[in-house]
Amino acid sequence: MKKVLVLGAGLVARPLVRYLLDEGYEVTCASRTVAKAEALIAGHENGRAYALDMGDEAKLAEFIAETDLAISLVPPPYHPVVARHCLDAGKNMVTTSYVAPEMAALDGEAREKGLTILNEIGVDPGIDHMSSMRIIDDVKNRGGELVAFRSYTGGLPAPQHNDNPFGYKFSWAPRGVLVASRNGAQYLLDGRKVEVPPARLFRDMHILQVPDFGDFEAYPNRDSIGYQEVYGLEGIPTIYRGTLRNMGWCDTIYNFRRTGLLDLDEFDVEGRTYAQLMRDHLGAGPDEDLREAFAREAGIAPDCLPAWNLHWLGAFSDRPVQGERTTMLDALGDLMFERLAFAEGELDMIVMFHDFQARFPDGHREHITSQLIDFGQEGGDSAMSRTVSLPAAIAAHMILTGEITEPGVLRPVLPGIYNPVLDELATMDIALTERSETY
Repeated sequence: MKKVLVLGAGLVARPLVRYLLDEGYEVTCASRTVAKAEALIAGHENGRAYALDMGDEAKLAEFIAETDLAISLVPPPYHPVVARHCLDAGKNMVTTSYVAPEMAALDGEAREKGLTILNEIGVDPGIDHMSSMRIIDDVKNRGGELVAFRSYTGGLPAPQHNDNPFGYKFSWAPRGVLVASRNGAQYLLDGRKVEVPPARLFRDMHILQVPDFGDFEAYPNRDSIGYQEVYGLEGIPTIYRGTLRNMGWCDTIYNFRRTGLLDLDEFDVEGRTYAQLMRDHLGAGPDEDLREAFAREAGIAPDCLPAWNLHWLGAFSDRPVQGERTTMLDALGDLMFERLAFAEGELDMIVMFHDFQARFPDGHREHITSQLIDFGQEGGDSAMSRTVSLPAAIAAHMILTGEITEPGVLRPVLPGIYNPVLDELATMDIALTERSETY
């Protein structure tokens, strides 16, 4: 019986663990909080649960040495550390996160040792790559050339449970959502490089209509230009990867960042309330209304959505701030996670939309779209957990059975990876619908 090590037991891990147990693997789940790992194993005879502090590299190395493949679902800074130990121990590795520079630097060694370190095999990144590459390769195989490519993904509450003024609920780590809101971005538009500084990320927003479903705010996701090489689209005039949110999110988060609520500098908060914290942070007078003070700092009217959203969260209340030291981002995140958490029985959804413009040697052009709308299961797993972790689970199974043998630091952009993974996902009702128009 082959052994799989799953590092992390967060919101998206359960479908992956259950898939691998059902495939007959011995699964060891190691998490900082052992109770979470035990909940994922759920007493399965082939499952093991252990506590692990990712800062304990000696213990981490022991776990990796005893497995056949490691799956890293811990925060992104730890992935290169896990990869380093996998290379030292001669083990393959899978993760759903982006390829960081530190990870990319391990490619040569992984190739030399014949080891596979597969990254970006979740939903975004992951299913977006695979579904895009299937269409890109099809266009190329028919002699065509892509002249524009746009891809969007969003994890959101299902419409019937979209019941708060943010239009959002957390289906993955809250801190990750807020830290990602500090990113800049760049993309190509009609041959022009567009660079978006972090402070302007949520001002570079447009409305995307997903056919037969609705309108969403779209803003750029990190570095789209780098995916020219990843997707084999060198020279394409337009390439854009974006994130989707419901209406109002971008203006709210823009003003939160503008007023320093996403800052990461630590400070003491022991014994302080949110009202005291905000009064000091905003430089408000002792009798000044805090909603008006926030609006003043943001340069907006007190009745605007961002000010009322902050009030709705409880940021101006006498609620105690958690812990002895924190950051503004984490203090805000604690409030957001409580107010924007999914309640028992509430469902989430994944919205993915690709838009391709292709031209062919005979002069005709094609407009191709591809979209996925996936909802959480009543009484079961969330859409986010399924679409993030099942691609990783399928890929891990393929590596362990010898179906994936390509060495190096990889993304799932090869036909030998994306075709079988997408085909398997389709059997689980996770599939994109394509439309094509010729002109």
